[in-house]
Amino acid sequence: MSAPDRSIHLEALSRAFRVGSTTVHAVQDVSLTIPEGKLTVIRGRSGSGKTTLLNVLGLLDRPTSGSLRYGTTNVLRMGDHERDRFRRNEIGFIYQTIALVALMTAYENVDFRMRVAKAPLDEREKRVPECLHLVGLSERATHRPFEMSGGEQQRVAIARAIAHRPRVIYADEPTAELDTVTGIHVVAIFRRLIEEEGITVVMTTHDPAMMELADHVVEMENGYVLEHADDSM
Repeated sequence: MSAPDRSIHLEALSRAFRVGSTTVHAVQDVSLTIPEGKLTVIRGRSGSGKTTLLNVLGLLDRPTSGSLRYGTTNVLRMGDHERDRFRRNEIGFIYQTIALVALMTAYENVDFRMRVAKAPLDEREKRVPECLHLVGLSERATHRPFEMSGGEQQRVAIARAIAHRPRVIYADEPTAELDTVTGIHVVAIFRRLIEEEGITVVMTTHDPAMMELADHVVEMENGYVLEHADDSM
């Protein structure tokens, strides 16, 4: 029996906005497949459409037209509650602005994400330390964000994003505020999560050093996909 399709499929996906009397075509007729269990990088200059595409993929925004399937599931045909549940259970997000809860420790920030997913206490008590260990922060579990470096805070954000065992993580410029060495370390954590947890990671960046660690690179300009590299780099 063949394994179930867990890739992400986009067909003629577009997103347009009205700004006054002008229509802005942020994403235009994008068709591609994001493979399961790989690190895919979406690159492009500011305004290229990569963040809008990430928001559509993560079900934070709805496309103007086109199709979006997770495996064989057309998520755009879901009702609002079903789509919210799918996003909450199947998707993790990491942002350039880390947005940890300032008064919570690293442990509590990760645990909070699991409580949102309605995970039982015994599962949380096992999974939270596991996630902090995966990102190398077991010894910082009781520290609050202001007691940690920017790189450590981003690693807490990664632990929080994977706590509920999503099938895919969307990371929007997760290394933009970090130095190159710390940024490469963060991407190395993504690679470890792919290998050990089977997670698919899609991240946006314009940093060539980060692209070198990707399995696939998608280049965007003016809302269009210019290049989709299907071979491992």
